[in-house]
Amino acid sequence: MKNSTLIPLFSLSAAAAFGLGWTMNPGSSSEESGDPSAENRKSSRDRLGSSRRSSRSGSDDAGAGSEFLARYLVDGTIAATDMEAVMKEITDTNDPILRQKMFAALLENLTPDNAKEAFLALRKNSRGGPFGRGGDEQLRLLANAWGRIDGPGAVAALKELAASEEEEGDRGRGGWGRDRGPGELGSVLSGWATVDGAAASAYVASIEDEREQRGAAFGVIQGMLVNGVDEAMSFIKAMPTSEEGNRARGIYMAMVTGEMLEQGLDQTKSWVDTVKDPDLRSGALTRVTMEIMQKDREQAAEWIAQYGNEEAASFAVNRLADDWSREDPKAVMDWANQLSGNAKAQAYEETMQNWARQDAAAAGEFLRTLTDSPERDAAVEGYATRVSREDPAGAMAWAETITNAESRQQAVIEVAQDWYRQDRAAAEQWIQNSGLNEEAVKSITEPPRDFRRGGPFGGGR
Repeated sequence: MKNSTLIPLFSLSAAAAFGLGWTMNPGSSSEESGDPSAENRKSSRDRLGSSRRSSRSGSDDAGAGSEFLARYLVDGTIAATDMEAVMKEITDTNDPILRQKMFAALLENLTPDNAKEAFLALRKNSRGGPFGRGGDEQLRLLANAWGRIDGPGAVAALKELAASEEEEGDRGRGGWGRDRGPGELGSVLSGWATVDGAAASAYVASIEDEREQRGAAFGVIQGMLVNGVDEAMSFIKAMPTSEEGNRARGIYMAMVTGEMLEQGLDQTKSWVDTVKDPDLRSGALTRVTMEIMQKDREQAAEWIAQYGNEEAASFAVNRLADDWSREDPKAVMDWANQLSGNAKAQAYEETMQNWARQDAAAAGEFLRTLTDSPERDAAVEGYATRVSREDPAGAMAWAETITNAESRQQAVIEVAQDWYRQDRAAAEQWIQNSGLNEEAVKSITEPPRDFRRGGPFGGGR
């Protein structure tokens, strides 16, 4: 399996080049002053020159990065108290290739006793230093290595660190920041799951907060996938089911399917047919459909249509319809007639939203050709909730024609919310005669934040 860690690309501007250590002035007077950091830079250049000469002669320079550790190893280990000096020497090294070799050698010498100090020292020395923006990636790599040697201790330490920083008003780099994703804690869990998936799974199961639990699961699955897909699949199957949990399981399955796709599309298609759990199957079908779409939309449409009578195909159909209908909504409607059930309704709703955005008049004319059916209700809902931004009164007239009572009320409330924002007086007059109950009226006049749409791969109106 491919390692999922991505090394970021650096912008080779003049400032970045300086940060990466491309020596512009070998004759700097700081070397003549006896400055230790200058001596370190001189040593880096000497080693780089030696490396270049060795490469030309065909010899191996793989040990160059670990030579510096000899000064810190005592009985084969690095003392925790020496970690700050070790990390400073690494981050002060200007040669980027040598610096990466030194960092790799350090990771090989992490222990449960010195890993925390190594992590803290890297945080301290990488900010604005030679790792540049790549410092975050180095922190995640170190956190992953820490999780492999002491998962429970690493999790406890990072959670304690995040809590203390939150008290001090810092965002807490070890936590699950909104902008950062799982971050270092996720990397710890990934490393832990790579070497002991059962223990990492048990930790996730012990988390009481469902949102935190779903976030932690991402890291665990990433780690399990290093060893293949079977353990990750078992972990996902064992997760609690709920509306939000099932949506999350679809996302997790997309991760697993992405790993399968590394083995080839044809093999992945065959594997999808072995996935029987509807929620897991939904994520797999969607991920494969999106993969095929990137190269051949017609092929994707043909492939997913064979599953068109399955509830599990709904999200895949939704994503395909959204993409395709931006160019040819009528063609999507014709194709959707091959489908049935919720998958067909998803195609109609998603396509009508895009069609109404492009040409509301033409979309409305098409709606008039449809007879009462679940897919017609879905199409009207998609149309009404889109045109309500420009014509809420007209949209409401359409929404009230939906035959399914639950779908009709949902569409009516959405349209009314837009109407209330645009023209409160007119909306209030409509509400008085609507017959809606108090709860529905409150959802119009005091609407919650809208996380309604999306499915496992986002989306929205």
